[in-house]
Amino acid sequence: MNEALVRRFRRGLVGIGMTLISLGLIGGMAFMGWRTGWEHGVAERERRVQATVDAAIRQAMAMLEAGQDERALAFLEGARRLRPADPTVEAALAEARRRIAARPTPTTIPSSVLLEEVFQAAQEAYVQGELPRAVELLLQIRNRDPTFRSREVTSMLRDAAIRQGMHLLEGEEEHLAEGLFYLDQAGRLGPLPPEAATAYRLATLYLAARDYWGVNWPEAIRRFQEVYALDPGYRDTARRLFQAHVAYGDLLTAQGESCPAEIQYQAALRLFADPEVQAKAEETGMLCLQATPTPIPGGLPGEGTPLPPPIPVGRLAYAMYDAEVGSYTLYVVDVSGRGMRIALGADQPAWQPGGRRLAYRIAGVGIFVKDLDSGETVQVAGPGAAWPTWSPDGRRLAFMDGTGGIRVIDLQEPQATQRVASGRFPAWGPHGTLAWSGCAGGGCGLILLPPDASAPIRLSHHASDLQPAWAPDGSALAYTTDI
Repeated sequence: MNEALVRRFRRGLVGIGMTLISLGLIGGMAFMGWRTGWEHGVAERERRVQATVDAAIRQAMAMLEAGQDERALAFLEGARRLRPADPTVEAALAEARRRIAARPTPTTIPSSVLLEEVFQAAQEAYVQGELPRAVELLLQIRNRDPTFRSREVTSMLRDAAIRQGMHLLEGEEEHLAEGLFYLDQAGRLGPLPPEAATAYRLATLYLAARDYWGVNWPEAIRRFQEVYALDPGYRDTARRLFQAHVAYGDLLTAQGESCPAEIQYQAALRLFADPEVQAKAEETGMLCLQATPTPIPGGLPGEGTPLPPPIPVGRLAYAMYDAEVGSYTLYVVDVSGRGMRIALGADQPAWQPGGRRLAYRIAGVGIFVKDLDSGETVQVAGPGAAWPTWSPDGRRLAFMDGTGGIRVIDLQEPQATQRVASGRFPAWGPHGTLAWSGCAGGGCGLILLPPDASAPIRLSHHASDLQPAWAPDGSALAYTTDI
């Protein structure tokens, strides 16, 4: 090899080396822009990506003027990955390619030989466990020539990126964004394995929830609840969720919102027992029951109309929904206006004839019966049970069992339950006839089972006839339908 050829060979190595360094810089800038986006939100991410692209275009244009066409091409390809279809980038790319195509091909070492050297270095880093270095070199090869050892490069790059990403996601919180970057690289080459996909989703949700910490407590709670639903033991999610409920409860208390504050404290106590939070829950609970409705300015509609004689006795049970926590709370008020909270997360109240006991459902937990005189509460059916209804004698309860059936339980013999039919929405009438929505006699609709009947009777003929409710004297049946 003569001296001139040696000099050209060395210049070629230097040029390729600078190109690879440039590609590394582009990858680094892309990573920094991506990581900053996680930390500062979508608007900040967009601003930084645009700034990176603008800087790459300026550098590439200067390189084109200096005749450094290949370096300019590397910068512009990196900018194109960040901002696809940008007209300025596309125009600069076209110019760089035109100049490269018009330039005479020098007598030098083939680029495949140089890429082979980079591949060997990447393979060595991979074997030695230097995964970030291996990923960097393999990305450079793919950016330079996607067809070079395509199967080997892709396989090694995907595995190295997954391993490095999982390592970072299992480490300190400050490395989560970087771990997501590596899994992003792997995800572009094919679906992530289930374990990696779950880790990616958890870290993504966790970082999003953390961004609302101390800024928007309801949103922080909602997002940490998503993480908790996937994995209650993920990092400090349970503790953060507890603290968020308490902080939001404190904020509501300071605003004079005792009832919503109590719901937040109770939600926190379902995660961890805490005497201080328990005291807050009890205090706001008492204030909630003592709260006086604010009069409507100008009076109520129809004010001045003579009222009927006052009802001497009677209690009303109702469930109030709190959209912020996504659950109901069951209350009872009497004719004097005095109220009592029965249970959190409860709905579907049903009075026992005579009004001494109240049956209700807690979603996902089961059906309970509370004696309002003694305060005793007993669970009578497990998870999935819903829609309780009392028999006229007050001894039995019918309910949906969560498997498409209707069961009856004798409260004096709670171990014995009987499945009486397939259907939904049972309603026991005052004369002992059990109604429900289901199918019988070759069709679907409202079904009746009188106490002396040997088989169910179909009352209506539309499957959309649902939720029957008896008139107090048993002479009529109301229901919902879409007909």
